[in-house]
Amino acid sequence: MVSLFYDLLAFFGISADAPQNLSEFFPWFLAILVAMALFLFVFGIIKDFTHTFARGGRF
Repeated sequence: MVSLFYDLLAFFGISADAPQNLSEFFPWFLAILVAMALFLFVFGIIKDFTHTFARGGRF
């Protein structure tokens, strides 16, 4: 699970090194939240498309 998280960080260009202080933590954590939101949004869209077209393509 940790390797998947590090791969996701590398994909979005986020450093996997932990921040050294609080002023480095907030931008790092915000970047992780945005990356996870985008990741989940894309998979949600894929899920919606597969459910829609699995029913015969009616909208």
